[in-house]
Amino acid sequence: MATIIDAPRTDLDKTVRIFDSFYNFDLVVEANQYEIVYSLFMELTKSVSIAKNFTTMVFRIANSTGENVLDLVDYLRGSSKLEVNSLLAYHLNTFKSKTTLYGVGNIPQPNQYIQRNVIA
Repeated sequence: MATIIDAPRTDLDKTVRIFDSFYNFDLVVEANQYEIVYSLFMELTKSVSIAKNFTTMVFRIANSTGENVLDLVDYLRGSSKLEVNSLLAYHLNTFKSKTTLYGVGNIPQPNQYIQRNVIA
């Protein structure tokens, strides 16, 4: 689960440090951007732990793709639930172990005759 370290305590510090021990992910973000993303997921999920985890993942997606996190949030707000689910499942699958896949009901079965000819 993601933990927030060094939340802004004074008017001089306007950053939040996000640390996710499971994925070994550490990032320092602006406090106002964090509050915008966190409030969106709190509004959608009504759960503190889920909102924190989704907020951490959105910042991680924005960090790895090089996009602005607020542009990503605007895209998520304007998208249907299916688009949001597929986008988050795609990015979550790139960050985690390849043994399981999020958002995939049926594991695709490769053609055995073609598979034996593919060199990995």
